[in-house]
Amino acid sequence: MKCLVILIMVVLLALPNVLAYSDEIDAKDISRSFVSLLAQENFVEASKLFTEELAKAIPESTLASIWKSLSSMLGKFNGILDTKFIEAQGYKVVILNCDFDLGTLGIQIALDKEKKIAGLYFLQPQLKATYTLPSYADPNSYIEVELIIESNGWKLPATLTLPKGDKPYPAVVLVHGSGPQDRDETIGPNKPFKDIALGLASRGIAVLRYEKRTKYYGEKALKENFTVDNETIEDAISAIELLYQRDDIDKSKIFLLGHSLGGMLAPKIAERTEKLRGIIILAGAINDLLEIMIKQSKYLASLDDNITEEEKRQIEDIERQISLIRSSKIGKDEFILGAPGSYWLDLINYKPLEILKKVNIPVLVLQGDRDFQVTTEDFSLWKEELKDNSQILFKLYTGLNHLFIFGEGKSSVEEYYKPGHISQEVIEDIANWILSIQS
Repeated sequence: MKCLVILIMVVLLALPNVLAYSDEIDAKDISRSFVSLLAQENFVEASKLFTEELAKAIPESTLASIWKSLSSMLGKFNGILDTKFIEAQGYKVVILNCDFDLGTLGIQIALDKEKKIAGLYFLQPQLKATYTLPSYADPNSYIEVELIIESNGWKLPATLTLPKGDKPYPAVVLVHGSGPQDRDETIGPNKPFKDIALGLASRGIAVLRYEKRTKYYGEKALKENFTVDNETIEDAISAIELLYQRDDIDKSKIFLLGHSLGGMLAPKIAERTEKLRGIIILAGAINDLLEIMIKQSKYLASLDDNITEEEKRQIEDIERQISLIRSSKIGKDEFILGAPGSYWLDLINYKPLEILKKVNIPVLVLQGDRDFQVTTEDFSLWKEELKDNSQILFKLYTGLNHLFIFGEGKSSVEEYYKPGHISQEVIEDIANWILSIQS
């Protein structure tokens, strides 16, 4: 898998305006037929089910490459386990849970009034490998409590990992990276947020992690004028508030840990609440996500030192869509690069560095040197611009990727699907830093 992996992770085409639809049975039958054609590698017939717009965005050759990339990761396709039908933004959407030898994959399909596939979204593959506890987690030193975070009418399932030591505990709220994420930030067999929760709780620090709104509610979460406030910030603040109300949590030592997009947004979250004692930024982007998309696509396409004509076209298409966003020539409700125009128009104006310079709390910034998604270039910018701030500590780790898992050679998406754990050094550094901060 190369550049095509990016397409697996985002909505592949903007959905057209609200339309009338056929009934649920037709939508499910058409969706099953489409997946069956993919399994038969009959990409010509599968492409005929697309709208004209989607066919241009995902030509037959691209569809074939995506499916073959998924198959190389997940093994032989065995069948459809179940289907889920929802109505979102006026669409009839079918989510098919597909079984492969090595894992499962959700395929989300939206149909228009002509019963054509107008939207296609491959959810995060889930490998069948069983999660194992990291060596630094001591299951005898903590308990886990299931909670609900209530955030502006949304109810998000959450897990609070509590140490068994003396109360009240210092505590951390974990904030996800981009895209729909579960509370563990699961990707393949890896669960970075679970690693962090169990590792820190084993060292006397409570950790709250929760289902991301866009993961738990899907497209229902994409309300009008959807922005990162709706996706991330509101829920993070509600999570902080939940901890603040608990008697077993030290109200003077509540921290926020943001990974990737969560790290990028951490300053904005801190700006909106006075209840944080400090923030931890793991692989937080300093530049906007649009710039990162271009860098990622070019990097992945170049991994085998052979950028094909198809990959060049894909990169050019991403660049074209980004140019449209930057020119502000998109509507707030127009979907582009997997999100409504309102999302991008809000995010491109966000300057995390400027906000962080105004936030007067301790900050820990961590980065892996093998991270191709948020690179050492971003880390160097954070470090250079904030070098005079004595409250900010920086650390770069050798051999760690975007998930803060060790690897060797050029980093790639494939390695995210190999079992691993967040480095113990990272867990120790976070724990020691938190415990060193005075109330």
